[in-house]
Amino acid sequence: MKTYDSQNRLIGEINTTFTQDGTVITTNTIYNANSGQAVSQHISVRDSQGKVTTQNTFGGKLLP
Repeated sequence: MKTYDSQNRLIGEINTTFTQDGTVITTNTIYNANSGQAVSQHISVRDSQGKVTTQNTFGGKLLP
């Protein structure tokens, strides 16, 4: 799902992926509205056993 500001510029995006083994990967990316560059990205991974790991990246992004 993409989020846009009042001037129709991309400012955020949330993606969720479900893998065949039951892992759920969710990414939340924040963009600079002026340049379109990724400012930060939060990645959450929940495995099939329920264990959750998270990673934050500032100044770019790791996953699409």
